[in-house]
Amino acid sequence: MSGGATLRGCEELVASPQEWLDSLQQRADEMVQQSQQLQAQLHELAETASDGGVSVTVGSNGALKDLQLDQRSLRRGPEELQATILRLAREAQARVAPRVAQIVEPVTGASGAEFLRSQLPADVEADRDVGADQADDDGDEQPETFLR
Repeated sequence: MSGGATLRGCEELVASPQEWLDSLQQRADEMVQQSQQLQAQLHELAETASDGGVSVTVGSNGALKDLQLDQRSLRRGPEELQATILRLAREAQARVAPRVAQIVEPVTGASGAEFLRSQLPADVEADRDVGADQADDDGDEQPETFLR
């Protein structure tokens, strides 16, 4: 009977259902441990960008975690200060994003890390060229983060 032969072949691949379940449980435990380590690493991850008395820190999700302004920054006009803060936030986001991709790649694989890289902000060097000339920005739009 060919059905019996097929079953015997499967029995050789899996020595026992209990061994298969044990192996599956071990893999699940490893995945939970990796996930917890990943969460801890991402929780601690931050990037800071500074310029002329303005310091902006973003977390691993690109969201603003801290903003420091010293006396020099307060001498700027409101438009220049706003443009500087937004530019520095984008710079910090652009620096933290590849670090996030590097951290998650062992867990998500290359395709997951590549997806994150595809979500990176545009080249922030172009923002440096614009500098304080962003006074025409009415500030209605929220800065984009690479992770939501």
